[in-house]
Order: sequence, then structure tokens, then C-alpha cells
Amino acid sequence: MKYEIISTNEWMYPDCLVKGNGQQRIDLSAARGSYASCQILINSVPTQVTMSRECTVAYNGRDAGWQIPEMYQLIDVFVEENTGPVGFVVKDGESAAGYTSRLAPFRVYDAMKPLTENSLTRSGTEALYCCWKIPADSVPGMYTGELTISINEEKIFIPVSIEVFAATVPEKETLSVINWFILSHMAGRHNLELWSESHWAMIRRYGELMRRSRQTHFWVTMETIDFEQTDDGKYHFCFDKAERLIRLFLELGFTHIEGGMVAVRKQFNDSEFIIRNHGRTIKAISSEGFAYISQYLTAWRKFLVENGWLTITVQHVADEPTEKCAQEYRILSGIVRKFMPGVPLIEAVEIFDLEGSVDIWIPKSHYYEKHRHEFEKVRALGDKLWFYTCCFPGGYYMNRLLDMPLLRTRYLHWGNYKYNLEGYLHWGFNYYLRDQDPFEQSSPVLTDLSASRLPPGDTHIAYPGEDGPWGSVRLEAMRAGIEDYELLMLLAEQEKSLADDIVASCMTSFHECDENPVHFEDAHRRLLQAVSEYYFGDGIRKKA
Repeated sequence: MKYEIISTNEWMYPDCLVKGNGQQRIDLSAARGSYASCQILINSVPTQVTMSRECTVAYNGRDAGWQIPEMYQLIDVFVEENTGPVGFVVKDGESAAGYTSRLAPFRVYDAMKPLTENSLTRSGTEALYCCWKIPADSVPGMYTGELTISINEEKIFIPVSIEVFAATVPEKETLSVINWFILSHMAGRHNLELWSESHWAMIRRYGELMRRSRQTHFWVTMETIDFEQTDDGKYHFCFDKAERLIRLFLELGFTHIEGGMVAVRKQFNDSEFIIRNHGRTIKAISSEGFAYISQYLTAWRKFLVENGWLTITVQHVADEPTEKCAQEYRILSGIVRKFMPGVPLIEAVEIFDLEGSVDIWIPKSHYYEKHRHEFEKVRALGDKLWFYTCCFPGGYYMNRLLDMPLLRTRYLHWGNYKYNLEGYLHWGFNYYLRDQDPFEQSSPVLTDLSASRLPPGDTHIAYPGEDGPWGSVRLEAMRAGIEDYELLMLLAEQEKSLADDIVASCMTSFHECDENPVHFEDAHRRLLQAVSEYYFGDGIRKKA
């Protein structure tokens, strides 16, 4: 068998060939409280007999309990369309050449299947993801050993060196992160009965995967809230499932509850908001709509207060207000404030002139850069700024899509640091559409957006595995970027000019970055060294 060590900052593909001068050693550097990781490409895998794979790890150096790595078999997924130069996918007459990593169609290794003794070889080429979790109390220094990979009767012996720096990623995140999810998919995609104990066990596993990637907020939607309307028009709400979800996710380490949308639009360009009520639709700005909203929010706030959760709650009104629906949005925002006093209103926004209606503004990255002056004015008045990505932006902009250079996913959170944006939101953790197979369909049609195809991988960054949720190479890149953000913030507390310089050496805007993994890894090592000079573990500053 032939093998090569590949950086986790670049894609691997099923047609990749091991280079004759490729990296044969695992040489990594990492902060404490983080991960040291690499990818392993293997060609000439024996496939004539199907046998199980066994991976073992042995070290001859310093003894440390964390030295057994996590191993994943990478599963390739299909990319049938390229991202467009602005957003969605390429149209007739457009070319994706230049800003994408490959021209579609192609397959790329993204899904991460936990490697067990029962994992089988799949073809003549295998791809593995290998990572060591570095405890925050590890002694800084060099850790060495040897990784042995056995496939059928053949073995590979790979020397390993991991340099652990004194720099430590804080256990508690300062960057706010949201990925929206669908709880029912956590049942249906795994053939489980909705709300059964098996479903709740699966929800826990998805929550654990979200927390691995340092997600901080989780939303509570009407999926978890039962209600009925009596003959006298009164609504009665049951929050039992919501309470179970909240207790579970807070136990896992999430820090904030995200109240779901109060109203929605049928079509993106509509000017009116509606409420979906047992198969009926109600105009949100109507007497009937007000009756529902007032009773729902009164019950929701009471539930939060009774459990001591009001102070960790943020609340949505209605997603992505545009110029067409701004007037109704302002009215709805006032109604929500009336019944949820003191709770910050958070929203992904399509416009910047909604002063007084939003407390936590989340524009798309390219829209923020275009209208930075206007957004900074609302921040100066006391509001907070995050950013989000979705089916936009495309082209050379950073996004976490399957046909973009992988480093752009990690750089998203360097953008958080560069522009002092306190959070990040994406809609698609496991938002597979209808009968979409996320392994074979990465660009499904979103019917409520003029039948547009979504860019590859926009609907999801996790996969419904054979026995539970599988993470992805993109999710790992996102997690690494969030940890980079925390280290940059630590460094900025002591020497902001140096932190700014490190970022500037890699990116100058959300659409201008150095995508060379070697250059990035040099800059990352510089970051580790700089933070190590100032801090012991857990963000404690060294004494002068």
C-alpha cells in the first residue's frame, strides 16, 4: 500500500494519487484544549478479499492518556453542481472556473464515519481522518509515536510527532455559534419512532456533535411545542418536549436558548407574514394573529421564567426581513417586545434600516462588507453584530460549501475576529430537503425560492450515518476556525497589533484570502507561539 499525509485544510478526492515525494510522517502542532489532526490518503488498498479493518496506535515516547487518536473513514459524496459566482448554482453561460476547488460533477471526501473494527475497505483508494484531542492540562512539549494501519494482511507504519504548545483554547467559548437543525430528521433518517426514547438518545448524539464543533446556541421550534385551541378561542401550550430538549442541551454545554420564529413568509419576496396553525395559515398582522402570538409568547415567557432560563434566551421574530416586508416586521417586532420584555431579539437580516426592531443583527458576510458603515452605526448605539452565510455568497467569498477551497470554511471565523463580529449563524446542520440523499444530492431544489438549486452542501454539514450522526471534514474545519478565533482574541488582549497582523497575512476581507495550506499553517504556528508567550492554560495571563 502507498500512503501520504494530507493537511486537514485541503480536500481529498477518490481519484487522488499518492505523490512519490509526498509527506510520510505525521508532524502536527496544536494548542491545548484543541485537536491535532491530519488526513491519510492510501492507494493500492488490497480489495480482492473483503475483510475488516483494524487500526491501532502505539507510542514509544512520553506517556499521555490522550495519545490514542480518534479515527474516521472518510466517505465521498457527490457534487453535481458548482456554486454560482454570486450565489445558488451556476446558470447557463456562467463559469465556476477560478473560484471553485473543482468543476462539477465530481466526488469529494467529506462525511466522517467513525472507524471501528467492523469498518470495511471500500475501494483501491481509502481516506482516513485522524485526530488527537489535546487536554487543556497537558504538559507542553513534543509527543512522538507510531500509528499502525492494518488493512487485510498489509500494514502501514507512520511516525508521529505532535508539538503541544502552552497556548490553550478556553473551555468556554466567547464566539456565539448557531446551526439550525431539524429534530424530526434525527428520527426519520435513522428509522426511529418520533419522540421515542431511541429518538431522544439520537438527539443527544446530534447535540454532542454540535458541541464538538463548539456550537453555543440551540433553537426551540414548534416541533417541540404542542398546542390546542378550545372552542372559546383560547390556546393551551404544552412545553414538555421543549423542556426535555433544553435540559438535555444545557447539560451538553450549550449556553443559550434560541426562541424560534414567531411568523414566516410563504415566499421569500412576500410582504406579508403568516402563522401556520394546525394546517391553517393566519395573517400575522390581524386580530386572529395577535390573539395567537400574545397567548403563545405569554406562555413561552412564563415557562422560561419558571425554569430560570429567561436570561439565557434570545428570540427570533421572523427570518430574513426584506425591504418588502419591513413594515410588517417592525409591527411584529413591537408585539414580540411587548410580551417578551428584556429578551434580545436576534435575526438574520436582508436590510440595514430596521433600527429598534433587532438587537442582534446577522447580515450575510458580503452584505455586511457592502454596508459596513450603516451596520457599525447600529452597533455604536448598543446593538450587536454577527454574520451568516447560506446559499449566498458565492464566487470568491468564504462559505462552507463542497466545491470551495476547504480553508474558506476555517477562515469564516477569522472573519469574525477581523470585523469584531460576535457570532455566526448557518441554517443547515441537517436540513436535508424532502427525499434528498445528502451523500448523492448536494444541490437540491428549494421550491420556495423560485425553484433555485442550493449550492453544494448548503443544506447540511452533518450526515445521517448508518448508526448515528456523522460529522464532516467541513464541520471539523469550522470547529478549528472557532478555536483559532478564541486564540486570536486571547492574543489581542495582550498585543492586538500582532493578532491583526497574523490575520492580515491570511485574509484581508471575506472574499480575499490566501488559500495555500502551507502558508496558513505557518501563520497558525505563529499564532500558537505568540499566544504561548503570554498565557498559561485556561487563558490565565503569565505574570510579568
